[in-house]
Amino acid sequence: MKPFYFKLLSLTLIFCLGILVYSNTFHCSFHFDDSLYIIDNFFIRDMRHLQNIWAFYPCRFVAFLSIAFNYHFNQLDVFGYHLFNIAIHLGSAFFIWWFVLMTFSTPAMKEENIARHANIIALLAGLVFVSHPAQIEAVTYICQRAASMAAMFYLISLCLYVKSRLPCQPPGLARFYYFCSLIMAIVAMFTKETAITLPLMVLLYEFSFFETKKNLNWRRIIPFLLTILIIPLTMLLTKSKFFHDIQVIAQGPGGISPVHYLLTQFRVTVTYIRLVFFPLNQNFDYDYPVFKSIFELPVLISFLFLIIIFFWTKNLFSKYRLVSFSIFWFFLTLLPESSFLPEKDVIFEHRLYLPLVGFSMFLVSALYYLLGKNNINMMVFALLMIIAFNSVLTYQRNKFWKDDLTLWGDAVQKSPHKARPYNGLGVAYINQGNFVQALTNFNKAISINPSYANAYNGRGDIYSKQGDWAQALSNYNKAIAINPGYEDAYYNRGIFYERQGNFTQALSDYNKAIEINPDYAEAYYNRGNTYKGQNNFTQSLNNYNKAIEKNPNYEKAYINRGNLYSRQGSFTQAEFDYSKAIAINPEDAQAYINRGTFYAQQGSFIQALSDYNKAIKLNPKFQEAYYNRAVIYYQLREFNKAWTDVHKAEDLGYFADPGFIGSLKKASGKN
Repeated sequence: MKPFYFKLLSLTLIFCLGILVYSNTFHCSFHFDDSLYIIDNFFIRDMRHLQNIWAFYPCRFVAFLSIAFNYHFNQLDVFGYHLFNIAIHLGSAFFIWWFVLMTFSTPAMKEENIARHANIIALLAGLVFVSHPAQIEAVTYICQRAASMAAMFYLISLCLYVKSRLPCQPPGLARFYYFCSLIMAIVAMFTKETAITLPLMVLLYEFSFFETKKNLNWRRIIPFLLTILIIPLTMLLTKSKFFHDIQVIAQGPGGISPVHYLLTQFRVTVTYIRLVFFPLNQNFDYDYPVFKSIFELPVLISFLFLIIIFFWTKNLFSKYRLVSFSIFWFFLTLLPESSFLPEKDVIFEHRLYLPLVGFSMFLVSALYYLLGKNNINMMVFALLMIIAFNSVLTYQRNKFWKDDLTLWGDAVQKSPHKARPYNGLGVAYINQGNFVQALTNFNKAISINPSYANAYNGRGDIYSKQGDWAQALSNYNKAIAINPGYEDAYYNRGIFYERQGNFTQALSDYNKAIEINPDYAEAYYNRGNTYKGQNNFTQSLNNYNKAIEKNPNYEKAYINRGNLYSRQGSFTQAEFDYSKAIAINPEDAQAYINRGTFYAQQGSFIQALSDYNKAIKLNPKFQEAYYNRAVIYYQLREFNKAWTDVHKAEDLGYFADPGFIGSLKKASGKN
């Protein structure tokens, strides 16, 4: 087959396999941090407001800009988000394929025997990468697109750099590729912090395939090395979330010190190696111990194992350069999240996304030297069997990502002694309305970890929904006692006090929630409701304004502010707010009722009738809508229609005002 057609076939196979193994993920629900980063993230609601996206997470500006793009077109429909994530994954696979091909054109590799099989090796590396089960978390878990997207830009930058360095490249074109490579490096740095190793990878690639240490052109390397400063400077100058999280994790109660995190990562890295070779028993939430001494046996054995791998890899370099480079790639790209900078979770599978580029190249090149050097067909067969096996595992594993019940249910099975999976399953059951199962799981989480504030908060929500006020208050109090910085617990307790009519305590809790999180739109909204309950309409309006400022698409805040404006006689502003609420959510029947009532009060009966008609169309069992429409028909002297709606409202359980019924009887001549 001609090289061009083989390359076209290669890309077709890579893309088709990637689409196939992720074909059952397009309707998988949001999970875990997706709530924080997407569902409840008001900063990404309008992609035109770039300053809001930047303010939310400067070091991941590009990733969250892409999420804002999805929200603009898809709102909370998961299909578009998954389509975007899969497209990124396919893009990364393409650039791996191209990167491997170009590597075989470098001075160090083009004369090697392995280079004769460059096309097939590039294809197999792409297939290994696109089908590997360890990639699922970075592809199917929507908000972890930061990992896959940073990896894609990382690969684009490297590909363009290699392209600029290949022999016989026209100088002008080489400079263009180099400049574009540098731009992509900067983009990668603002996608996720893991891109910080890119300049070191450029240096490693130069040593491996282009230059020796003696004649390295530092003028070419230094601009890339300077990009290392982008991430720490951005963290420092913006006080970014990642910078804050490191401090909290290292210094907070029960935190992980940098030394303990590093020691634990020796063992975690060995687990990662096991996962790339044998991707079985995958788990969304590993129950992993934190090690505190190098002399703990698992740590010591892991450390010695990694040292052996390092020296073995170093010795491979002269004879098996691509194999050696691939192993160094794996460990170098793991460093940002598997070194001494502590993160809340010591292990997560999405952290393997970029390292798996190295593994894919290693597996194919190592099997070439083991099998393919003498029998290329045997090597291809062996790799196709591995790819097929991994593809089945990936497709099957994706089924667990269908929704929170399946994902957390699997995690509970695999981490039965960890509290968080039970808490996650409890939240999933609450969302399903199954309070009995939810309570069972929260109780289990608390029995495992009596200091787990989230489970007490969840249990408080259940008791509150069930009307067990004493238990609800007790659990909210316990959550706050364990974690005095838990804004959600203050917010929920504030709702509890507000329902009890204890506005003073409610305000105190809302104030505390806002103090902890000044961007807490829901807390401003409920504080506005509380002030309204105290007839403090000025403060109520101020808080609705603040809630809308924090979340410009806060439908309920517009409705309640519209009610206030209507009460104060600011009818133009009231009409604007009601219409804005409908524009945000055209499927909310209550919003039409509110605007219809406003129009009725203004004597705009035809407009009111239109809104009540819409409300009934959206909810044919909306008793209030039928009654309100009956009142409008009365005003329009269409008495038969008024009686029809009155009867419909009463059939649905509505108690009609006797005074109105008397007026309708008198006007219509009916007894």
